[in-house]
Amino acid sequence: MARRAPAQQVEAMLLVEANFVVGIIWERRPSLVYLMSFCRQYGVTVVIPEVALAEARASLLNRIDKQLHALQQLRQRLNDIARAAEMKRLVQSAKKGLDAIEAELRNRKIGVQEAMDTFAKACTVVPLTPQIWARAYVRWKAGLPPFKELDCLVFETLTDFLRKRKAPLTMVLTMDAEDFDHPEIHEAFRQRKALMLLDPYDVIVEFRKFYGVA
Repeated sequence: MARRAPAQQVEAMLLVEANFVVGIIWERRPSLVYLMSFCRQYGVTVVIPEVALAEARASLLNRIDKQLHALQQLRQRLNDIARAAEMKRLVQSAKKGLDAIEAELRNRKIGVQEAMDTFAKACTVVPLTPQIWARAYVRWKAGLPPFKELDCLVFETLTDFLRKRKAPLTMVLTMDAEDFDHPEIHEAFRQRKALMLLDPYDVIVEFRKFYGVA
Protein backbone atom coordinates (compact mmCIF):
# COMPACT_ATOMS: atom_id res chain seq x y z
CA MET A 1 0.00 0.00 0.00
CA ALA A 2 1.22 3.51 -0.80
CA ARG A 3 1.77 5.80 2.15
CA ARG A 4 -1.01 8.31 2.67
CA ALA A 5 -0.06 11.73 3.91
CA PRO A 6 -1.14 12.71 7.43
CA ALA A 7 -3.90 15.19 7.98
CA GLN A 8 -1.65 17.98 9.27
CA GLN A 9 -0.13 20.52 6.92
CA VAL A 10 3.17 19.53 5.34
CA GLU A 11 6.00 21.92 4.65
CA ALA A 12 6.39 21.29 0.92
CA MET A 13 4.80 19.16 -1.77
CA LEU A 14 5.88 18.03 -5.21
CA LEU A 15 3.16 16.80 -7.56
CA VAL A 16 4.35 14.61 -10.44
CA GLU A 17 3.05 12.55 -13.36
CA ALA A 18 4.05 9.41 -15.26
CA ASN A 19 7.12 10.88 -17.00
CA PHE A 20 8.72 11.48 -13.62
CA VAL A 21 8.41 7.79 -12.75
CA VAL A 22 9.75 6.63 -16.11
CA GLY A 23 12.63 9.09 -15.84
CA ILE A 24 13.69 7.69 -12.47
CA ILE A 25 13.06 3.97 -12.88
CA TRP A 26 13.97 3.38 -16.54
CA GLU A 27 16.08 6.30 -17.71
CA ARG A 28 17.69 6.99 -14.31
CA ARG A 29 18.00 10.67 -15.17
CA PRO A 30 20.46 12.22 -12.68
CA SER A 31 18.34 15.33 -12.10
CA LEU A 32 15.26 13.28 -11.20
CA VAL A 33 17.17 10.82 -9.04
CA TYR A 34 18.69 13.76 -7.16
CA LEU A 35 15.30 15.45 -6.82
CA MET A 36 13.71 12.32 -5.36
CA SER A 37 16.63 11.95 -2.96
CA PHE A 38 16.25 15.60 -1.94
CA CYS A 39 12.55 15.08 -1.24
CA ARG A 40 13.33 12.12 0.99
CA GLN A 41 16.05 14.01 2.85
CA TYR A 42 13.95 17.11 3.55
CA GLY A 43 10.59 15.44 3.99
CA VAL A 44 8.96 16.83 0.85
CA THR A 45 5.68 15.03 0.16
CA VAL A 46 5.73 13.58 -3.36
CA VAL A 47 2.22 13.24 -4.79
CA ILE A 48 1.22 11.22 -7.84
CA PRO A 49 -2.21 10.32 -9.24
CA GLU A 50 -3.09 6.63 -9.12
CA VAL A 51 -3.81 6.76 -12.84
CA ALA A 52 -0.35 8.22 -13.60
CA LEU A 53 1.29 5.45 -11.59
CA ALA A 54 -0.67 2.86 -13.57
CA GLU A 55 0.26 4.61 -16.83
CA ALA A 56 3.97 4.51 -15.97
CA ARG A 57 3.84 0.85 -14.99
CA ALA A 58 1.99 -0.13 -18.18
CA SER A 59 4.33 1.97 -20.34
CA LEU A 60 7.49 0.40 -18.94
CA LEU A 61 6.25 -3.18 -19.04
CA ASN A 62 4.92 -2.71 -22.57
CA ARG A 63 8.27 -1.28 -23.65
CA ILE A 64 10.10 -4.35 -22.38
CA ASP A 65 7.56 -6.72 -23.97
CA LYS A 66 8.04 -4.98 -27.33
CA GLN A 67 11.80 -5.34 -27.02
CA LEU A 68 11.48 -9.04 -26.18
CA HIS A 69 9.21 -9.48 -29.21
CA ALA A 70 11.77 -7.71 -31.40
CA LEU A 71 14.41 -10.13 -30.17
CA GLN A 72 12.21 -13.07 -31.13
CA GLN A 73 11.76 -11.67 -34.63
CA LEU A 74 15.53 -11.19 -34.92
CA ARG A 75 16.09 -14.82 -33.91
CA GLN A 76 13.79 -15.92 -36.72
CA ARG A 77 15.76 -13.86 -39.23
CA LEU A 78 18.99 -15.35 -37.94
CA ASN A 79 17.59 -18.85 -38.40
CA ASP A 80 17.03 -18.04 -42.04
CA ILE A 81 20.55 -16.62 -42.36
CA ALA A 82 22.00 -19.78 -40.75
CA ARG A 83 20.76 -21.85 -43.70
CA ALA A 84 23.44 -20.27 -45.89
CA ALA A 85 26.76 -22.07 -46.23
CA GLU A 86 29.30 -21.29 -43.51
CA MET A 87 26.89 -18.94 -41.66
CA LYS A 88 25.75 -21.29 -38.91
CA ARG A 89 28.75 -20.65 -36.65
CA LEU A 90 28.38 -16.87 -36.96
CA VAL A 91 24.67 -17.09 -36.23
CA GLN A 92 25.28 -19.20 -33.13
CA SER A 93 27.72 -16.55 -31.90
CA ALA A 94 25.17 -13.81 -32.53
CA LYS A 95 22.48 -15.75 -30.67
CA LYS A 96 24.66 -15.90 -27.57
CA GLY A 97 24.58 -12.12 -27.53
CA LEU A 98 20.82 -12.15 -27.95
CA ASP A 99 20.52 -14.61 -25.07
CA ALA A 100 22.37 -12.17 -22.82
CA ILE A 101 20.15 -9.28 -23.92
CA GLU A 102 17.00 -11.31 -23.33
CA ALA A 103 18.14 -12.35 -19.87
CA GLU A 104 18.86 -8.72 -18.98
CA LEU A 105 15.46 -7.58 -20.26
CA ARG A 106 13.66 -10.25 -18.23
CA ASN A 107 15.60 -9.20 -15.14
CA ARG A 108 14.69 -5.59 -15.83
CA LYS A 109 11.03 -6.51 -16.12
CA ILE A 110 11.13 -7.95 -12.62
CA GLY A 111 13.15 -4.97 -11.42
CA VAL A 112 10.68 -2.48 -12.89
CA GLN A 113 7.78 -4.02 -11.01
CA GLU A 114 9.73 -4.00 -7.76
CA ALA A 115 10.90 -0.42 -8.34
CA MET A 116 7.33 0.71 -9.07
CA ASP A 117 6.16 -0.75 -5.77
CA THR A 118 9.02 0.93 -3.90
CA PHE A 119 8.30 4.27 -5.59
CA ALA A 120 4.60 4.08 -4.73
CA LYS A 121 5.38 3.45 -1.07
CA ALA A 122 7.48 6.64 -1.00
CA CYS A 123 4.61 8.77 -2.36
CA THR A 124 1.15 9.95 -1.57
CA VAL A 125 -0.94 8.20 -4.24
CA VAL A 126 -4.16 10.04 -5.06
CA PRO A 127 -6.98 7.65 -5.99
CA LEU A 128 -9.19 8.09 -9.03
CA THR A 129 -12.75 8.72 -7.88
CA PRO A 130 -15.97 8.74 -9.92
CA GLN A 131 -16.22 12.51 -9.39
CA ILE A 132 -12.72 13.09 -10.76
CA TRP A 133 -13.39 10.78 -13.68
CA ALA A 134 -16.59 12.68 -14.53
CA ARG A 135 -14.87 16.07 -14.52
CA ALA A 136 -12.00 14.69 -16.61
CA TYR A 137 -14.44 13.21 -19.12
CA VAL A 138 -16.23 16.54 -19.53
CA ARG A 139 -12.90 18.35 -19.96
CA TRP A 140 -11.74 15.84 -22.54
CA LYS A 141 -14.99 15.94 -24.53
CA ALA A 142 -14.96 19.77 -24.44
CA GLY A 143 -11.49 19.82 -26.00
CA LEU A 144 -9.91 21.69 -23.09
CA PRO A 145 -6.22 21.39 -22.22
CA PRO A 146 -4.47 19.08 -21.59
CA PHE A 147 -6.74 17.58 -24.30
CA LYS A 148 -5.88 13.86 -24.05
CA GLU A 149 -8.20 11.70 -21.96
CA LEU A 150 -5.47 10.30 -19.72
CA ASP A 151 -3.87 13.71 -19.23
CA CYS A 152 -7.26 15.14 -18.26
CA LEU A 153 -7.54 12.42 -15.61
CA VAL A 154 -4.12 13.39 -14.25
CA PHE A 155 -4.95 17.10 -14.27
CA GLU A 156 -8.32 16.71 -12.55
CA THR A 157 -6.82 14.37 -9.95
CA LEU A 158 -4.10 16.86 -9.05
CA THR A 159 -6.39 19.88 -8.92
CA ASP A 160 -8.88 17.94 -6.79
CA PHE A 161 -6.07 17.01 -4.40
CA LEU A 162 -5.00 20.66 -4.15
CA ARG A 163 -8.51 21.72 -3.20
CA LYS A 164 -8.08 19.72 0.00
CA ARG A 165 -4.36 19.92 0.76
CA LYS A 166 -2.16 22.97 1.11
CA ALA A 167 1.51 23.56 1.87
CA PRO A 168 3.72 26.65 2.15
CA LEU A 169 5.45 25.50 -1.04
CA THR A 170 3.74 23.35 -3.66
CA MET A 171 5.15 22.64 -7.09
CA VAL A 172 3.89 20.59 -10.00
CA LEU A 173 6.55 19.04 -12.21
CA THR A 174 5.60 17.84 -15.67
CA MET A 175 7.96 17.04 -18.52
CA ASP A 176 5.02 16.78 -20.90
CA ALA A 177 5.19 20.37 -22.12
CA GLU A 178 3.30 19.59 -25.31
CA ASP A 179 0.12 18.71 -23.42
CA PHE A 180 0.42 20.65 -20.15
CA ASP A 181 2.23 23.88 -21.00
CA HIS A 182 -0.90 25.96 -21.58
CA PRO A 183 -1.92 29.21 -19.85
CA GLU A 184 -5.14 27.62 -18.59
CA ILE A 185 -3.22 24.82 -16.87
CA HIS A 186 -0.69 27.18 -15.29
CA GLU A 187 -3.51 29.40 -14.05
CA ALA A 188 -5.51 26.51 -12.61
CA PHE A 189 -2.54 25.45 -10.51
CA ARG A 190 -1.69 29.04 -9.58
CA GLN A 191 -5.22 29.50 -8.23
CA ARG A 192 -4.56 26.53 -5.98
CA LYS A 193 -1.29 28.03 -4.72
CA ALA A 194 0.89 25.69 -6.79
CA LEU A 195 3.62 26.51 -9.29
CA MET A 196 3.87 24.31 -12.38
CA LEU A 197 7.37 23.86 -13.78
CA LEU A 198 8.64 21.92 -16.79
CA ASP A 199 12.28 21.38 -15.88
CA PRO A 200 13.44 19.36 -12.85
CA TYR A 201 16.42 21.68 -12.40
CA ASP A 202 14.02 24.60 -11.86
CA VAL A 203 12.23 22.58 -9.18
CA ILE A 204 15.54 21.77 -7.50
CA VAL A 205 16.47 25.48 -7.46
CA GLU A 206 13.14 26.40 -5.83
CA PHE A 207 13.43 23.68 -3.19
CA ARG A 208 17.03 24.61 -2.37
CA LYS A 209 16.01 28.25 -1.91
CA PHE A 210 13.03 27.25 0.24
CA TYR A 211 15.13 25.06 2.54
CA GLY A 212 18.12 27.42 2.55
CA VAL A 213 20.46 24.94 0.91
CA ALA A 214 23.54 26.57 -0.61
